[in-house]
Amino acid sequence: MFDPLTIGLAFKAMQAAYDGITYCCEALSEGKVAVQKIKKATDDAKTIVNDAKTIWSTIANLFGIGAKPSGGAASSGSGSSKEKPVEKKKTSSKEQYTTHIPNESEIVQQFIGHLGAFFRHHKELTEYVEFKYEEVFASVDPNPEDILELSVYKNELDQAYVKLSGMMRGAGVPYQLGPLWDNYNQIYSKVQAEQQKRKEQIRIKRQIENYKRERFKQEKIELVSGLFLTLVIVSWLWAVWINSFTEGYS
Repeated sequence: MFDPLTIGLAFKAMQAAYDGITYCCEALSEGKVAVQKIKKATDDAKTIVNDAKTIWSTIANLFGIGAKPSGGAASSGSGSSKEKPVEKKKTSSKEQYTTHIPNESEIVQQFIGHLGAFFRHHKELTEYVEFKYEEVFASVDPNPEDILELSVYKNELDQAYVKLSGMMRGAGVPYQLGPLWDNYNQIYSKVQAEQQKRKEQIRIKRQIENYKRERFKQEKIELVSGLFLTLVIVSWLWAVWINSFTEGYS
């Protein structure tokens, strides 16, 4: 069902989904998206100004606008002095911003996707732990390492849900995401309760079927034993009767 590598990847995917949920909450509650938009607009404005200056400087050089009359040596000296700033390139790194900044609606959709991924991986891992628990309980001599491993998995799953629930119920949760969490968690809790009820019904039905199967097997054994015992008694009585009949004629 699951191997250690798959389990590790599932836990990492659940953590990645949690990080995505955290980003969506921070982006909407702290206004990071708006700040990024302002920085992007400011950066674009600076780029336009710099491009305009560069174009105007090129045109001025082509048509000799702003050139000062001077001697050859002076002009050559000033020309060399002017060439240095042009040849020199800025090495300072500039802040890079994404070409597309998600709006509020897009972040909400990302939140829904991350939340769905978190609960999907959480559900898969929880089902695996429950399945392994049943195997351990049914084992005559359970391995203590298996029990410890399952305890670690159970603890990580519980902590992950508690951490997510605490973040989404906190005072800093954005108003766009709070109702989504409440509705989703409420529906998901009902679904879990119904699934747990069906699992319990299936478990009870399986136990009844196992009991009937074992009982039928036991009845067959008892029937065969009774028939065998009856056959032995009948054979013994037949042997006694034959023996007594033979002795009567001798």
